[in-house]
Amino acid sequence: MPPHTPENPKHSLTAPSGFRAAAATAGIKASGKPDLALIAADGPCAAAGVFTTNRVLGAPVIIGKDHLRGGSARAILCNSGNSNVATGPRGLADARAMCAAAAAALGCRPADVLPASTGIIGRALPINKITGAVPALAESLAAGPRADAAAAQAILTTDLIAKSAVRTFRSGKRTVTLGGIAKGSGMIAPSMATMLGFITTDAAISPPQLRSALKHAAAASFNRISVDTDTSTSDTVYLLANGAAGARPIDSVTTTPYRQFRDALTDLCAELAERIVRDGEGATRVFRVAVSGAKSVRDADRVGRAVAESPLVKTAVHGADPNWGRIAMAAGKSGAALNPDRLRIAVNGEPVFRDGVPVPMTAAFEAKLSASMRKDDVQLAIDLRLGKACCAWWGCDLSRDYIAINADYTT
Repeated sequence: MPPHTPENPKHSLTAPSGFRAAAATAGIKASGKPDLALIAADGPCAAAGVFTTNRVLGAPVIIGKDHLRGGSARAILCNSGNSNVATGPRGLADARAMCAAAAAALGCRPADVLPASTGIIGRALPINKITGAVPALAESLAAGPRADAAAAQAILTTDLIAKSAVRTFRSGKRTVTLGGIAKGSGMIAPSMATMLGFITTDAAISPPQLRSALKHAAAASFNRISVDTDTSTSDTVYLLANGAAGARPIDSVTTTPYRQFRDALTDLCAELAERIVRDGEGATRVFRVAVSGAKSVRDADRVGRAVAESPLVKTAVHGADPNWGRIAMAAGKSGAALNPDRLRIAVNGEPVFRDGVPVPMTAAFEAKLSASMRKDDVQLAIDLRLGKACCAWWGCDLSRDYIAINADYTT
């Protein structure tokens, strides 16, 4: 997937009608790179969000949850370079100040602005730099690929590439569009990850249905990826729906338009989630864990997560080592129902363990497997042969560069 640079912009946030985006350099990052993004709708939106389950919550997560209680919003303001986590009462005041500044510039209520922050934990925000930059940031709001790409770049921290996606579907005679951006590279684990995701849509959908669709989409995407098993304090995904497409309102989860919307949203989130894994800190390749034959989706999920998060599996993938014993170990420790005498494991389509016994590993076969594991994508298949439930997880290898990046993250 090519990077989305200013020279190679991709439409995303403003692809749906009625949304604008902008970015600025407020001086939060020592690098001098853009560090402030604003996404705004031309009018009120139904709004939903999903957040980290970490009990050490960033101030923007606390304020964002509060602002979403009414199910509506108009804008998202995000800074990078400082996560505003573990900063006490001042952190909460700073998150509110961000919202107030954006609201004053946009002519809406502070409660209509959803805050987000990402970066180093435990440092107070340079709030005056942020609030001072907001008026010009709001003045520069625009629609189009370049505005979208600028916003996508401004929310990055250790990421190497921006991440964006667009989906459309037909609802009657109207085309409904969804666009989104995300950031994330390290501290990535389910529930959710050090990731932020901002999604816009011109669908007309009520807040309860919007929340239901986002919960479903996150469970099948952002909550099935892992870079390093650490769940961030700042994870946030916001979804704004303004109804500007003119399609019939979606007010029930039993309708075809709702299923169309939910499926398009899930597909969009899955693309963003995969991009996050591909940009994992120090990653040289990604691997997909396909689990089938489980007694329940919960069991399939347990196995997928255990394998995707195993440091031994991740290092084996990095070394192109077809050590299937590590996969069997991870599946066995997952807590899922498992009978080793029925278990089957394959690496890149090649069976390596079948019905309780290993497939003979000749030197030639091992060399063939190792060569196939040097590709950018590695496929690990686990068939429990106990039921019909299945799922898929994405992970990335664990390299020496991951240690180097995180050993001096704050220094």
